[in-house]
Amino acid sequence: MQQIAIGVKEAAARLGVSHWAVRQWIKQGKLRAVRLGRRVLIEPAELERLVEQGRTEVKQ
Repeated sequence: MQQIAIGVKEAAARLGVSHWAVRQWIKQGKLRAVRLGRRVLIEPAELERLVEQGRTEVKQ
């Protein structure tokens, strides 16, 4: 079964950054997240969007 949303620590692990970086991106509005109680959850598609947005074209 595919996960609907993942936690900050798992998102950080998938991106290869610290959980503090993920929290900062959420605060800055670069990464959209949902708060359920005390948990902050991120949709995996949102991580893909962030990566695509940051992708740069390689010049040859």
